[in-house]
Amino acid sequence: MTFLCERCKDEIYKGETCNYCSKNICNNCMKSSMRVQKVTRLVICKDCWGNMKKRTAFKNKKGDTKQQVEVRE
Repeated sequence: MTFLCERCKDEIYKGETCNYCSKNICNNCMKSSMRVQKVTRLVICKDCWGNMKKRTAFKNKKGDTKQQVEVRE
């Protein structure tokens, strides 16, 4: 089963979901990811990386995963 990347419209088999814009993205559109806990992984896409508020929220979420990822624009 294949999916479409919502950013570049490429066909992908396994994608990630950006935690800040909720788009299904491929590995080429993924800017950065970090494993916060053993089972929790944060992913940010290249579009959200350009927004400074979303980028600082991504960098500050090193150990705090109990709160929902929320960014005010």
